[in-house]
Amino acid sequence: MDPYLRVRRHYLTGLFTSSLGDGMVGLTSSFLIYQQTKRASDVALIIVLSNIPSLLLPTVATRLAQRWGGPKLYLAVWGTYYSLGLVPFALGLTGHLSAGTLLLWYLLLGVVQGLGSPTAGLVRTEISPAGGSSEFNGAAVRAMAVATMIGILVGGGALALVGPAWIYLLSALSGCPLVLSVVPLLKTVAVDRSAAPASFSVAREVQRTNPEIRAAFRFGLIIFLLSGYAVTLPAIAAKIGHRAMILSSLQAAAVLGGLFVVAGVRFIHRRTTWLKVQRACVIIIGVAIVYLGWVALRDHQPLWYLATAVVAIIPLGFALNLDTSILNAAVQVAAPQESRTPVLTAFALIPMIALPLSEVIIGGVADLVSPSFALLLVGCLTLLLVLIPRHGAARAAFSAIDDEHVFPEADLVNVLTIEDIEEAGGVIPNQIIGPEITNTEDRER
Repeated sequence: MDPYLRVRRHYLTGLFTSSLGDGMVGLTSSFLIYQQTKRASDVALIIVLSNIPSLLLPTVATRLAQRWGGPKLYLAVWGTYYSLGLVPFALGLTGHLSAGTLLLWYLLLGVVQGLGSPTAGLVRTEISPAGGSSEFNGAAVRAMAVATMIGILVGGGALALVGPAWIYLLSALSGCPLVLSVVPLLKTVAVDRSAAPASFSVAREVQRTNPEIRAAFRFGLIIFLLSGYAVTLPAIAAKIGHRAMILSSLQAAAVLGGLFVVAGVRFIHRRTTWLKVQRACVIIIGVAIVYLGWVALRDHQPLWYLATAVVAIIPLGFALNLDTSILNAAVQVAAPQESRTPVLTAFALIPMIALPLSEVIIGGVADLVSPSFALLLVGCLTLLLVLIPRHGAARAAFSAIDDEHVFPEADLVNVLTIEDIEEAGGVIPNQIIGPEITNTEDRER
């Protein structure tokens, strides 16, 4: 009998409810800040202040995870994280909810989040079913994507009906099922203190000696830099109209593309190499951003403008999420067992470095020139990446990923157990769940 069957069900339910609240909060915060400041670069400060503390705390997070264990640290970090949702609720009721106080709140959330960088991966690895890690990971991604999209769409209407304060209260309550779902693990997961804990600096040594990890980290940096295009969405929405539902439609379009990632992975698997898929994703991202910039450059009727922008954003969101899934797979296959925690922590830091940097630069260019110019510049630079010759190490790394994930089908016709698969020459890699980012406000839980 699977001891974690009920835990997984409750965990997926918690991911859904918490992502629903996070989608509403992400829409509300970006809308309020842009409406008050009229600057895309100020919207970028949300991701900057949320992630800067995490860049300063990887060593502390690694040591806490090794000393307390993933489940205990998870409860402490995310219990505190969602409890802090009461702060903007109180500020909203007292009339002190402004762009400045919101950004300070995000800085506080960043400190809490930074203390638990590796916890989500450790918890998911523990409760994943034997031989079914990829399916469980896919279910988690789907739950987060669906709930985030619903939260963004509902958030636009709720903001107009009840005001921002109550949305932050709902978000705080939405995290309770997720935190409570991990409580049973306190009794079943023991912290191994017999082995010497690996320091965070080990992750750098792993990158230096492991081409698969190095390639995944480098491509991850590029993909998360490109994800910064989303900082221009409030400005685009403001050109179309001044209702929150317009911004929620644009943000939901980016999440909608992520819903097709699981189906896309299943269709692509064994039909081509992951290196070709990764390259195709970069082409789609570049073309979609250029098209979105062209749309923003011209004057259109509001309804046509909104529909055309959504058409550009959906494939963009799909390609970003698909490429992120490929990079997660690279880390899952290649991360050494003995240095799992520091590698997982380091990989989780990539979006925390790339997204703030990207959003500040793109937002600054949008403020200085225009959102359309910023998008066209990013899109053209992305397409130039496709013309750069493929590096030999990158080809070798992604080829290794293909080899790890493709079993020799001819020898697996009658096998039914893990032992049979291994005797037939198949390899079942240890799975580590990395950070899936369905949009720029999502955080790994």
